[in-house]
Amino acid sequence: MTSVIVCDDHGIIRSGIARILETTPDFQLMASPSTGTRLLETLQHVKPDLLVLDIRLTDCSGLDLLGQISIVAPETRVVMLSMYGAKGYIDKAKARGARGYITKECLDEELVSVLHAVMRDEGFISFPSATPNTGSREKSSEANIDALSSRELEVMKLIASGLTNTEIGEELTVSPRTVESHRASIQRKLMIRTRAELARVARDAGLLD
Repeated sequence: MTSVIVCDDHGIIRSGIARILETTPDFQLMASPSTGTRLLETLQHVKPDLLVLDIRLTDCSGLDLLGQISIVAPETRVVMLSMYGAKGYIDKAKARGARGYITKECLDEELVSVLHAVMRDEGFISFPSATPNTGSREKSSEANIDALSSRELEVMKLIASGLTNTEIGEELTVSPRTVESHRASIQRKLMIRTRAELARVARDAGLLD
């Protein structure tokens, strides 16, 4: 029996993964903390075989937790969970010791398949698979995309999908001025000047997949 901890700040995600694990005979859910702080506290007492860890928690970055997790629970294999399949995130997760990377849009069987593959020591497993960058400009943009906040990533995806500031504001329940502020911040952080460039970076980073 493979013991699992799931750490995500969204209750619906935790309960969804718990349901999947409960219907898979060889997995046993041990705990489901909602923050990085609670996760580290849990790992002091429970050392699971697998940890499914959200890349962005309310109190910290899941990527930043990987170093602490490797000290507290060195035998635990970590699979990162994210809204986005950006190659920059996947590369960083791999470099920091994660054993896998999955997006929240994956199907039940895809999640189970990744967890099984990680337990079989099949190397670093990502779903969807990362595609290689082509050209230095894309590398630069994806290397910086993790500097964006969760809300900025949402805004970036919606802008790249062709929505106006007003439409994005209605979607996110904020004012068009707030959307424009996020857009300016995104372009500053990624060192891009136009919406067309923003859309290209979002596409290359996998935000529109």
